[in-house]
Amino acid sequence: MSMPAAADPAAAGLGVLAAGPCVSLTVSKDVSGWVGDTPTLPGIAAAMDGILRDLRGDVRVVVVNAVHRLSAPVDHKTSHEIEHRADHEVGHQTGPTAGPSAGGVATGRNLATWSRVARRLSERPDLLSIAVSAGPTTGPGLALALACDLRVLTEDASLCLAEATAGRVPGLGVAGTLVDTVGYARALALCLTGRPVGARDALRLGLAALVVPCRDLDAEVGRLVDRLLTVPPDVSAETKALLAGARERSGIQRRAAEDDALARVLATTVGNAG
Repeated sequence: MSMPAAADPAAAGLGVLAAGPCVSLTVSKDVSGWVGDTPTLPGIAAAMDGILRDLRGDVRVVVVNAVHRLSAPVDHKTSHEIEHRADHEVGHQTGPTAGPSAGGVATGRNLATWSRVARRLSERPDLLSIAVSAGPTTGPGLALALACDLRVLTEDASLCLAEATAGRVPGLGVAGTLVDTVGYARALALCLTGRPVGARDALRLGLAALVVPCRDLDAEVGRLVDRLLTVPPDVSAETKALLAGARERSGIQRRAAEDDALARVLATTVGNAG
């Protein structure tokens, strides 16, 4: 996976470990207060975007570690406009990319890059993504976590939607994921009050798949990855696609989609046996 120097993972503060069908991305430094020539949110976004774009076809799981370190605020005031034009900006940059202000605030094209990263983590049926947080998580760290299929939190972690209290609105797909997960009323309350959600409450609300002691974090994430990889690739991809599209289908459409998916899986099983 080659990338331009500007998007070099190590230089941006992003660790990369590839182990067979699993790739782990680890935010190595806290972004709060990053200014000047030190690593910034745009650098991490560009590095993640390049890595996820160039993943080998046999990679089935991506783990994003330490998303709590990405908790500098993102300017979402124009996020919806930027999300719509993100795909059209690639290859058409004629001037310098808007950089972060003090504290690592991402604006302009940087937000478009984060939007692509979020979509790369969520949209591929054959790729499962896991976000790991070991502390208070907000801003792009929270958006990235909610874009992932599964979230693992330590007992002292928390999630906070602080955008409204800072004069911004949720972006990067956060609003839709929240409503789908916790319902409209609860999502509205979380967004407008900025109340932190502790790890246990996140588990109860469906915002976390696992809550573990900090000392057991690496081992529990490893066990989760192992369990996911025991599922045949076609079964995993079909299951993710079914569940991701379930809300958009009527009851009859859901059953038809399930029947079609089962037929494809059985056909693959018979083909492999033959």
